[in-house]
Formats: sequence, structure tokens, C-alpha cells
Amino acid sequence: MLAIALLGGSIGSLKAQTTDIKPPMNSIVAAQQQLIVDKAPSPLPEIQESNIMWKKTIIREIDFRQKINQVFYYPINRTEDWANLVTVLYDGIQSGDITAYRVENNIDDMVTPLTRDDFEKASTKIGDPPVIWKDGEEVPNEIAFKDRILNVTRLRIKEDWYFDKKLSQFLVRIIAISPIIVEEDGLSQPCWIPYDTQTRKVLATSFAFNRNNAAARLTYDEIFQKRIFDSYIVKEENNYDRYINSYAFNIDALYESERIKNEMFDFEQSLWEY
Repeated sequence: MLAIALLGGSIGSLKAQTTDIKPPMNSIVAAQQQLIVDKAPSPLPEIQESNIMWKKTIIREIDFRQKINQVFYYPINRTEDWANLVTVLYDGIQSGDITAYRVENNIDDMVTPLTRDDFEKASTKIGDPPVIWKDGEEVPNEIAFKDRILNVTRLRIKEDWYFDKKLSQFLVRIIAISPIIVEEDGLSQPCWIPYDTQTRKVLATSFAFNRNNAAARLTYDEIFQKRIFDSYIVKEENNYDRYINSYAFNIDALYESERIKNEMFDFEQSLWEY
């Protein structure tokens, strides 16, 4: 009887120890993945209008085909740790964590917010052929945005460059971002997404792939704030409200983009005397 009691006690102790054992983590950096869930975006400098002595609004584009920018395009399929930028934005719109705005008459201001259904309608296109057969009936060949994500190979960024006299700094603040769908029949811009606290919370909890060191994890928000990307200017604010490609073409458009960038650089240098 004593042996049976001891055996029963041993089995009970073994069960208790077994339930306390935690399952192994799926990867070395899984703990970091768990910690980042509660990560908040880094605070931005406070802006007081009376301290802003100079400002210019710039729109630039990031081409995902450039090597440094491929961090936004890959991975093509979501993995346990990573998803590409457009997938993160799309999931945020679907969940209601991100509010998208309609692109109206090629105006870069955000006026009309889009519901999830409105976004789906605005970003869905009719494919070629325009109709397909389904259950014996002709139906529109609609291609939803989620099926066009891999065609988003550019990102448009609207940002304000300004000089703060109180901080004595020439600073930049991202105002909005917009995915650009590049297809054989041309470009399309489904929406503008404000780069506000709401959007930054989503990007600050989404890892981007680091090709040099997977243990040095960066979020998409950190990539934008640290400006770890290459881009080119496609528009500066002007009284005609026109993009560079409306008055300069091919190599001339590149020269104009460089001219605007150098003009801003020269302005910053002229603020100081050596």
C-alpha cells in the first residue's frame, strides 16, 4: 500500500511539473515579437505655429524596386514574424485601426474618409476580360485590392519641411502616405492614409525585415522616422498645384526633382554662418 501511495504521489508530482513546462518559442526573436505588441510610436517634436519661420510641402515617391526600398515590398507572403508594408496597411484598414481617405480630383488633401466597404469599391478594378462566367451567368471580372497588393511597387509620401526657430532646427514631418498601384494600363492611387498617431501605432507594432541582421529588429515606423529609404521628389507645393511630370518629362523631370532637393539643401545651409 505504501508503494502504491508513493507511486501515486510521484505521478501527481510529475503531472504538476509537466503542466508548468512552457512550450518552446518558435524562433530566437519570438520574445521580441511579443514585447513589440505594446510598443508605442516615438514622440515627435511639438509644433507651435508661432515658431515656424519657413515651411514647404513636398510629395516624394519611394520605388520598391530599389534595393534599399525592398524592405517595404517583401516578404511577398506573410510569415510568422513579418509582413510587407502594404499588407500591414491593408490589414489596418480592414480592422478599422487605420482610416483611409478618398483621392478626389487628383487633390492631395484628405477630405472624405473611406469606410472599409468604400475602400474596397474604390480600390477594385474591372479586369480584362471585363466579364467572366460564373454559375452560367456573366459577372463583372472584379479584382480586389488584396489581389493587387503585389502590384503596389511605389509609395507616395506627403511631408512638410519646416524651420523651427525655437529648436533652431530644419525638420520634416510626414503628413500622409499613399500606395501606388503600377499595372500595364497605368498607375492608380486608391487612397491617402494620414500618418497620424492612429497609423503610427499600427506601423510601430509591425516588424520590417532587416537583410543585414534579423536580430536588430526595426519597425516600419522606425524606418520612416529614421528615413532609411531612398526617394525622389515628384511635387513641391505651387500655385498651379501640379506635379513635375505635368511640365517636365524623362531626364528633365529628374533634373527638376534634383533642383528642388538642392534648393532646400541650400536654404538649410544658408541659415548658418561658419
